[in-house]
Formats: sequence, structure tokens, C-alpha cells
Amino acid sequence: MAPPRWPSVETIRYAAQRAVARSSLRKVAAEMEMAVSWLNAFVDGKETALRTQTKRNLREWYVRAASELAEQDGETAAAALTFLTGGLLEEAERKSAYSRLVQALARGYSDAGPLPDWVRALLDEEERDAG
Repeated sequence: MAPPRWPSVETIRYAAQRAVARSSLRKVAAEMEMAVSWLNAFVDGKETALRTQTKRNLREWYVRAASELAEQDGETAAAALTFLTGGLLEEAERKSAYSRLVQALARGYSDAGPLPDWVRALLDEEERDAG
């Protein structure tokens, strides 16, 4: 299994733009634990060089906020699963837990009806990586 990718900076920027439009720059900056001036530059596309801690804050905020700001898709789901398994120290354990979570998610949706396309995309990626 290839390591799951985080959403792109542009995806997070778009979510931040939507969040600011829905509430306020100050509120979103507080949720992200970022300075208001930094977030303003980020949303305007002027802030592109991101430090490690900044990326971590953005990713954590994105996982918390994505359900309200982003349409469900494989990229968002993969980011959330990566975040949830990130506390496991060994790469093999992270990959295994990630795979089990994808399977459990698919079973949950399957029990309720047809699988959404984004769940099917996660399953397809799992099959490609296993094969």
C-alpha cells in the first residue's frame, strides 16, 4: 500500500477560503491556531512557503473542518484516515490500521446501501496497492 497522501495546499486553501466566507477571518485563524494576518495572506494565495508546524496546523484544521467545507471524496477521506492512524509509530502498523479502517468504512456504507464513489475509490486504491 502506498502511503496515503495529504490533501494539497491548494485544496486546504480552497477550504480555508470557504470557511472565511462562511464565518470570519478571525474565527478561522483561531481554529487553525494561526495569526489573522498569516491566514489573510494564505487565503489570498500570497503565502506559499509553509513550515512543518504550519502544515501540521493546516492539516489538523482541515481534517476537523472538511466535513462542512469539502465534498466527500477519496482525497479528504484518505487525509482523515492518515490523520487517525498517524499516532502509530511503525509504518507497517499505520498501513495495516489504515487498510482496516478503509474496510470498516466500506462495510458501514455497504450495510446502508450502495457504496459512494469516494469509498469505492479508497477500496480500489487498496486493491491496487495490495496487488
